Amino acid sequence: MLRSESVHRWVALLLLLGCEAPATPAAAPPPRVLYPAALPPFPIGVVTARIGRSQAPQLVVSQDLDGEPRIPLHLPTSWQVPGDGVARAILYGLEGDTPAIELVDIDGGKIIWRDKTACGAPIVGVTTQVIVCADAHGTRAVGLDGKPRWHNDATFIAMSDDRVVIGGAGESVILDAATGDELARVKLPPGVTSDEIIASCGDAGRELFAALQDGKLARIAEAKGGPKITWSVPVGNLAGIDACVGTTVLVTASIEAGTALLSIARDTGKLAGRVDGVRGYWPARNGTDHLEIATATEVARYPRELSIGTPIALPLLGELLAKRGDQRLVRATAQTAALLDRDGVRAYVPLSAMGAALGDRSIVTASWRGSPAETVHRFAIPEPWNRMLRARPRRPPLAVPAELRDLPEAVALDVSAATPRPETAMHAVAAVALDPIDSHLLYTVTLEHPPDDANGAGLASYDLAGRTWGWARADGCGLGTPVAVSVAREVIVCAARGTKSSSVRATKRDGSKSWEFVHGNIDAIEAGADVVVVHDADRLLVLDAAAGTLLGSFTSVDGAPVRAAALDIAGMAIVVTAEQGRVLARLPRVAMVPAWTIAVDGVVRALSASGDGVLVELDDGDAYRIDARTGIATAIPGLDLRWRATGDLIAGEAAGGPIPPDKMPAIPPPPVRRGPVPPRDPDAAPFSRPWVVTGPLLDSWQYTLYDLAGGLRARNDYALSPPIWAAAERGGGDSALLVESGPGLRDVLVIDPRRGDPVRRARLPDDAPSGLAFATVVDGKPVVGVILAGPLRVALF
Repeated sequence: MLRSESVHRWVALLLLLGCEAPATPAAAPPPRVLYPAALPPFPIGVVTARIGRSQAPQLVVSQDLDGEPRIPLHLPTSWQVPGDGVARAILYGLEGDTPAIELVDIDGGKIIWRDKTACGAPIVGVTTQVIVCADAHGTRAVGLDGKPRWHNDATFIAMSDDRVVIGGAGESVILDAATGDELARVKLPPGVTSDEIIASCGDAGRELFAALQDGKLARIAEAKGGPKITWSVPVGNLAGIDACVGTTVLVTASIEAGTALLSIARDTGKLAGRVDGVRGYWPARNGTDHLEIATATEVARYPRELSIGTPIALPLLGELLAKRGDQRLVRATAQTAALLDRDGVRAYVPLSAMGAALGDRSIVTASWRGSPAETVHRFAIPEPWNRMLRARPRRPPLAVPAELRDLPEAVALDVSAATPRPETAMHAVAAVALDPIDSHLLYTVTLEHPPDDANGAGLASYDLAGRTWGWARADGCGLGTPVAVSVAREVIVCAARGTKSSSVRATKRDGSKSWEFVHGNIDAIEAGADVVVVHDADRLLVLDAAAGTLLGSFTSVDGAPVRAAALDIAGMAIVVTAEQGRVLARLPRVAMVPAWTIAVDGVVRALSASGDGVLVELDDGDAYRIDARTGIATAIPGLDLRWRATGDLIAGEAAGGPIPPDKMPAIPPPPVRRGPVPPRDPDAAPFSRPWVVTGPLLDSWQYTLYDLAGGLRARNDYALSPPIWAAAERGGGDSALLVESGPGLRDVLVIDPRRGDPVRRARLPDDAPSGLAFATVVDGKPVVGVILAGPLRVALF
């Protein structure tokens, strides 16, 4: 292998001669694996700088997970099989359109079996013997050997340990989870319905707990004359219960201030203890019946009575993901997890999936929301972590005092002057994109019918300088739902996703067809110079924008989407990626060789093009801009803001100061004094009687603007109503900033990019789609407008 210095000299020589480096010859494809490990990475290069103030997770080795099935499960959920012995997990997901479950040997990397008929419904619980599934067709159980155990047509209500509660007429029926045999039939007391039961305790399960409609938790037990409510206590919005251990009942409740954990005496219903601000909790690792509870300030060990907590030397952590023996896999940040054992932090790993199952040597992860192509991932547990972990959860954006700007009066948008294109976009407009080369051109994605596998979307171009419509291509996007539109130097690309396959179609600047790339799934696309990057769940594909051919592929190790940005640097394409704790600028035309490599002390949350560089947003809330030409990084002075790159600006969003009421309360006149006026106390405040406003005040929205060098340009508060969306399509230079807000995002505020001054406001029609406003510069003058449908129109304001 060439040394990095030699590679860079070779790359420089090729670029100087105007040549392209030959692509690395493709090896013979290996045998197909059901859940393959991540692709081997391209060369990383030599680290020249560092950014970040946190800690990067350990590098993990992605592993195969294989078996007889040939189709992977999508949008899976994971369940740890309890007990000692071989570490196993149950996965539930979709094989095509069919629900299926499978048993996984976590450390062996094997699918032991898959079943599509015996369960065929979401999993509601897993014991040491069976998997219990339930849906509208009843409740059933499958053994860990994959064979059906029992079926009951009654509606599933709850499951506690190895007891299943099903509904009856005015009663609850308790079944043995392993056999389906009836253990008890409990007649419910008046005022309690079967669907309110949430737990069943005792050998026969006759002790029931119910979440009543009035927000109370009730205990139902045997009494003279039949089952009675022995106590009921208010708990609020009940989110979870641990009812069958010891003399206390643990309740997780969602309250206005967050999450609370309550300990309630089983016999009396009295509150034994309470912990507020809970971020997660799990069984203590020392083998006792204590709990370890993570809050916003510490992790502490508590008895089940939640009386007094003993702080533990652990970082601030979140919810439990999986447990096995004395090990606990716990969320650390949105994209990382900490593996704990008796001694502390055993490992710190990248993990953005929603669920996980824990083995002795490996971890299996799964996510049941997100991309339709979300699937199962497996990676090895790394070597022991040998330092103190300083991970911290992301905090709310930190705002600083700023001026609350007076907003102009909103004026209804005059659509009579809009430029129509007849018989186009009669159903909807899906997206808009400005041309990065010719700022007076824009492109819209048009729909004549609801999108499906038989109907796609079209493309239409508009010239803002001449205020005329140009070409239109009815099949500019593939069949299915349009995903995004983006503009390269020579083509306009539109991505569409169908139920069976997805595609990227390219259209030349004259409106003629160019090429089509067909792929199983597409979540997003971005074009830059002469490349197009395609996001597909945990995969990133880099395409040649001229021909639609594949230049390279990337996959993430932990299953998260690959963070990437496509840049156009004076006509040369650079793809910036986040890989293995690094941010790299890769040259897609030169075998993906890195132009520069920067180490990250933290986790990259997002990358976005920012002028001739890239904005790097970290998981801890910090942000940096890296110049793509030089690799020099600049820290942006803001804490935990919602960052956004927009043209030649970087913007940060936060909740601002309070919005005063429209009409301040009248101050009563001073009392009429008779006699001499007493001298005024010179130390008294000049306004001794403050205005008193009843009721809470709403927060304003703070918008901070930075130039590309990190300098503060403007910071202002705006009295806008949520929701607020500041990602409108924007060109460069003096293009205005557009902020859509209020119900349906009908209120559009135009902001001057130099000082943040509110210029004007437009009220969109009720039938106007949201997210289709744009701002650019045409012939040196700022232009703002919005795209309307039925028919297709451009309305400027």
